[in-house]
Amino acid sequence: MKKFIKKFLLSSLFVTSIFTSINSIDVKATELPPVYSEGAVLMDGRTGTVLYSKNEHTQFEPASTTKVMTALVVLENVKLTDKVTIGEKPPLVDGSAIGIREGEVYTVEELMLGLLLESGNDCAEALAEYVAGSNEEFAKLMNAKAKELGALNTNFKNPSGLHEDGHLTTAYDLALMMKAALHNKDYVRISQTESYKYVNQPFSDGSEKWATNRNQLLNEYSPYFYGSTLCGKNGYTPEANHSYTAAAVRDEEVLVGAFINATDKDNFYSNIGKLFDYGFDNFETIKLISANDELDTYKINDEITIPLLAKTDFYYTKAKSEDKPLYSLEYDKIDISKQAIKTGDILYKAKLKVDGKTISTMDLISGTDRDYTIQVKTKEGISEFFKKPLNILYVILVVFALFIIRNYIVLFKRRRNLKNKRPKFNR
Repeated sequence: MKKFIKKFLLSSLFVTSIFTSINSIDVKATELPPVYSEGAVLMDGRTGTVLYSKNEHTQFEPASTTKVMTALVVLENVKLTDKVTIGEKPPLVDGSAIGIREGEVYTVEELMLGLLLESGNDCAEALAEYVAGSNEEFAKLMNAKAKELGALNTNFKNPSGLHEDGHLTTAYDLALMMKAALHNKDYVRISQTESYKYVNQPFSDGSEKWATNRNQLLNEYSPYFYGSTLCGKNGYTPEANHSYTAAAVRDEEVLVGAFINATDKDNFYSNIGKLFDYGFDNFETIKLISANDELDTYKINDEITIPLLAKTDFYYTKAKSEDKPLYSLEYDKIDISKQAIKTGDILYKAKLKVDGKTISTMDLISGTDRDYTIQVKTKEGISEFFKKPLNILYVILVVFALFIIRNYIVLFKRRRNLKNKRPKFNR
């Protein structure tokens, strides 16, 4: 009987695995799925190339996806181990909260856990006060960081995302913020945390205080769970409706999605994973240029050339159906022959063109050292002088003139010596 049960279970597992494999093939997205938000962007997380967009530069309220920027500003300005004493205002904020109280002390990291896992508005305001003194001053830091990232259609008024006139961003700008966040190890680590218990800060009645991850695509118990999700942040207010931003990784490909103003929650979240699949299935990012690749040379003379190398890697996002693109460089070849050069010196800034279109710039660095001492300068000066035919003619003429002058002087001396040697007769 035991053997029968064992065989039955093994058979069941085998059949289940087959159906799972078939199922995964059937649902593989190759066509663009419906997108249930008013603003949306699917972006490559390495190059920033937009793969899909919908009203990408139209301003909407971001709700709690605001907290992506809040986290970035906090991580940039203070240490995670810093101690924060809670003031009077943060515990009184509306909306989602972990239940902090005035006078309690938390580390910055504990408040960040409440911010990103539970979307705690109280944590957002406590962090804002600690970093900048007030919500208003913190919002200035948020807006400055947004401009630095290229999020030019964004204006933040508070760190939580609660409704406030003029608190706006776009799907494209939100994608840029998530792109920056996914490259911050602390942001990713904290936002991936499943749950956190505030051991030293229970509720006033003695019950345990926890922060539990509410990320719709990262939480494996969510109906919208998407296994490739790296990190993300969801949001909702009655005025903003549903919003979401996330990064996903598959086979070293990284994608960023940003979605704003959705009213149909179920369809909205159900199709985000499908849009990521569309991106992974149809696009790829390749390394077009590697750091230290020799892209050109600069000829100083017949004996000396300077290799011009790429300073950094360059990645390019393309459709999988396209061939590897051709690239070219365009730069002003200013004279560098009269200067000392060290390996790694930036010599030129070139325009990088792919299929004839300028898409980026590339620093070209020297691949070798080149001394330019007085001796080298003299030697090269003489060499350059004799490369010009007219100069050679001048030299020949000068040598010829010197030869004639020399001969004249020799002849003059001989005549004078002969004259001096003639016998003198007294009369």
